[in-house]
Amino acid sequence: MRFVVTGGAGFFGSVLLQYLAEAGHEVLSIDCLVDEELDKQYFTAQVDITDRELLKHTIKTFGKVDGIFHLAAVLAHDRKRFARLQATNVNGTHNVMEIARELGIPKVVFTSSNCVFATNFDKAVDESAPTSPAEEYGKSKLAAEEVIVSYDGTVDGVIIRCPTIIAAGRLGLLTILFDFVREGRRLYVLGSGDNRYSFIHARDLANACLLAMTSERTGIYHIGSDAVPTIRQLYSGLADFAGTRARLVTFPAQAGLLALQGLHLLGLSPLGPYHYRMLASNFVLDTTKAKKELNWSPTKTNLDMLCEAYTFYTEHIDELRANKGRSPHRSLARAGILNLLKWIS
Repeated sequence: MRFVVTGGAGFFGSVLLQYLAEAGHEVLSIDCLVDEELDKQYFTAQVDITDRELLKHTIKTFGKVDGIFHLAAVLAHDRKRFARLQATNVNGTHNVMEIARELGIPKVVFTSSNCVFATNFDKAVDESAPTSPAEEYGKSKLAAEEVIVSYDGTVDGVIIRCPTIIAAGRLGLLTILFDFVREGRRLYVLGSGDNRYSFIHARDLANACLLAMTSERTGIYHIGSDAVPTIRQLYSGLADFAGTRARLVTFPAQAGLLALQGLHLLGLSPLGPYHYRMLASNFVLDTTKAKKELNWSPTKTNLDMLCEAYTFYTEHIDELRANKGRSPHRSLARAGILNLLKWIS
């Protein structure tokens, strides 16, 4: 089959492109960033999805397309990029859907986020749970979902809500945790650390996306790992795997959250509302629907993923420090004032 992937130069985009190529599909990758992969098995075009006419021309020139995997999005880690959230995440999604309608492309698979939720859940969250995004990125993803749904009857749409995507090569804010572990620093757990949080392995998500594209199903699906451990178990497992002197230290949850909130408002911490709430909240996605209707199942646990990403980071740290201009999830994060916490740990 022949597919278009928006956001192909990002972390998950690069994994999905490889996954599709391995399965024998012909793919066009579209991204506003330069694709730095050296051994490409796909076509590339440097296009911003907010430029509808250029985007349409690029896809039309590629020829017949069986579906679009729409991954492109701007993150909200950097306040300077907030102005682009609406333009890219919402208006860009409208451009993708409208071009699919105009060119007769039958299906779009859209990767949304668990950021469309914000509250602490005592049980696994299924697709019927009410949405309540707490920050700009989550709001933009929910608005993009509404754009996808508005094309029901003209373009088939599948919305895949996924948690944090991890595999070898996933960097971003995870590198702050990895540095604490690598240097044998204290690992701070808010509250008891008995909360659980879903992750998803990049190739498990790629499998879900392809299954959704090739099925006759439409609608919303939740994707995540099975047997989700507590944060305490996860951190301990990573520290044991790394073999460093890193050890867990508990910190009062309410005081920690207030401190992180204040630091974020002052622009001193890279952790936004979604990130610091994750450290003390329960959030596990119920994947029953995806397993039943798409015949999908995850293959990696949270600890498997984290150890894989940690190994990649430690083995490539020098070259990663020299590599600039990549997507946020493929670059090293700036720890900000969290460096001070590391120094005293």
